[in-house]
Amino acid sequence: MIMEDDRRREVMDALGERTRYEIVGALTKKELTGDGIASAVNRSRSTVESHLSMLLRLGLISREMRDRVYYYRATPLALQYLQGEQAIEEQLPKTGGSGSKGPRHLWVLLSAVGGSLYFVINQFFYPFHIFGMGILFGMVSAMLLRSFRDVVKATFATAFVISFLAYLILFNSSPLAFFASFTISLVYIAIGLALWLLIRSFSRYISGIK
Repeated sequence: MIMEDDRRREVMDALGERTRYEIVGALTKKELTGDGIASAVNRSRSTVESHLSMLLRLGLISREMRDRVYYYRATPLALQYLQGEQAIEEQLPKTGGSGSKGPRHLWVLLSAVGGSLYFVINQFFYPFHIFGMGILFGMVSAMLLRSFRDVVKATFATAFVISFLAYLILFNSSPLAFFASFTISLVYIAIGLALWLLIRSFSRYISGIK
């Protein structure tokens, strides 16, 4: 009985993580390859792979190799939990991913607000090195953005916002100055992208231990 309770708790914990919940949900509709799952849940292939091993171990999904490609499907056990535990959906995080109910283009808002705030504070209130902006960008992105693709888009967009404001206000009409500012901004904001990868990797590692 204790072992059954432990297994049930482990299954519920697994489905309580949004990406794994979305993966199982997608597989209840049809068989998918690894690439198909990544596309269905709007995650990178590496992120999906890190969750598939746990779902396979818990018996929530199964796989079959055909033509040297693995095809995944949800098991009856997964259907049982999804049908009997609808309350899980209400407890899941509301940000990131195409299946969430948060803003679909949160990266746009992050880029516009973050880039504008940095420029205004740096130019008119307190000199703030863009290296610090890159660190803050990585930390905030790790909390708000789940998709690597969104973080990459936010990186370029934030650098563009900072450079465009500088181009309009400080550099007058010099395209060369805009390009130089964009390149420098992109290099430092990319530090945030690297930090996002580190934070997400550490989170997945901790999740795997649990």
